[in-house]
Amino acid sequence: MSQAEIPNRILFTDLRHIQCGTLSWATPDGRRFGVSHPPAPQVEMHAQPRHVPHGVRLAAQPARKTEPMAEWRGWGRIVHDQGRYRSWYLMVDGHALQGSGSRSQTESPGTVEVVSVESEDGFAWREGNRCPISVPGQKSFDGLTFFVDPIAPPAERYKLVYCAQPPDAVGNALLAEYMKRPARHRDVRIGERRKPCFFAATSPDGVRWKAVERPLMVHHGDTDNTFYYDASIERYVLYTRMFRQDRRWVGRAESEDFRDWGPVEPILWPRLDDPLDQDIYLNGYTTYPGLPDWRLMFPMFYHRSTERSDVRLYASEDGIVWNQVPGGPVITPGESGAWDSEFIAGGKDLVPLGEGRVAIPYMGTPYPHKYPRWPEVFRAWRMGWAWWPEGRLCAVQADGDGVFWTAPLLPTGRGLRLNFRTPRGGEMRVGLEGVAGRSVDDCDPMHGDDPARKVTWRGQADIGAAEGQEVVLHFQMRCADLFGVEWV
Repeated sequence: MSQAEIPNRILFTDLRHIQCGTLSWATPDGRRFGVSHPPAPQVEMHAQPRHVPHGVRLAAQPARKTEPMAEWRGWGRIVHDQGRYRSWYLMVDGHALQGSGSRSQTESPGTVEVVSVESEDGFAWREGNRCPISVPGQKSFDGLTFFVDPIAPPAERYKLVYCAQPPDAVGNALLAEYMKRPARHRDVRIGERRKPCFFAATSPDGVRWKAVERPLMVHHGDTDNTFYYDASIERYVLYTRMFRQDRRWVGRAESEDFRDWGPVEPILWPRLDDPLDQDIYLNGYTTYPGLPDWRLMFPMFYHRSTERSDVRLYASEDGIVWNQVPGGPVITPGESGAWDSEFIAGGKDLVPLGEGRVAIPYMGTPYPHKYPRWPEVFRAWRMGWAWWPEGRLCAVQADGDGVFWTAPLLPTGRGLRLNFRTPRGGEMRVGLEGVAGRSVDDCDPMHGDDPARKVTWRGQADIGAAEGQEVVLHFQMRCADLFGVEWV
């Protein structure tokens, strides 16, 4: 990794920077033997833990919620682009709401428009532009998403993707090829009566849009879809819904060419120790602002016994292998009678929201998910923000005394700041292992609630390590939450 690629900031959302440690074995007089070929005769050995964490755990932090936005007609994705919040949605015959029973899913649409909206503060929205696109023969629109493509030619920098039924002739030809796939790469819902495809439109500026005639792929992507370009693997990546074992899962596909996609493979599904009525309904993929290697998901879990839902936090280092962050749901329905009291859905992306906050959009309604969808039920949907203090999505948490060590890190600055929280009786210390005068015992004890505490060792703020020297950070904490570290 080049110096430019080394992050100056670390968030503790997964285990990539936390050592799991080991035991070394020594005789009572201090001789250490390795696992292979110890000398004869056998003697009694005693364990000496090294870098083994104890008394700590990862804990996802619950979001706080804003009041709903006054006006909103999109669905689920907001980006912070060119200094303002932006989003796009489809208007079909004058109707923007999508989903089963909505008027935007008409069998013979007359007009299809891409509508842009924007906001300076994320709350007061204005319509920016409407651009008609030519999509002859397409119908039953759903599952819209968009992204800004960093490697596209200028004319195609903005990409909008949606799911729709293709014209019959196109659909029949695509279905014939689709049915040749192995069964594990097919969706049981796709057949003669239903041939959904992903279609796209492109734009140089998010204002002028042109439809891509050929479908990207056959897939039943009727709700939350994420397309983006992953520079670390030089591939386009898709996260989308799958349907297996009568349940919704999350799948992933990738491609070198945005217009030609490989098969969808499962990455998230209900665990066998989960309640048996659950689906993983949406993916809610995002990266942390300014830290593209911190890949996160806010998947929505749907509970069929009540038709309610909650949103949880998942983390991944590579975007392929994912783990649920412990700590329970991070977004839950509101109190009885509230606008989001029954069913909620997390959106994307994670964006700065001012006042030291990061946030994702989320949607809510006072009706259960499959409640009959009269016009009043559709109109009851609202969108607000779910937010966290900056950097505080997840913590290394100690209820009592806890300790852990990081993997070797290459400092990018001469000082160190911590984002942490303790009660008055708690304490946080950090040392640089092997650096003279910078041990955990030399660290000036810290307590309180501080997003950017400068660490000192006996009053000295310099980390004391040689330039270019990797260091292991040793954390000692009591009744504390540690969210992240930053070199300064």
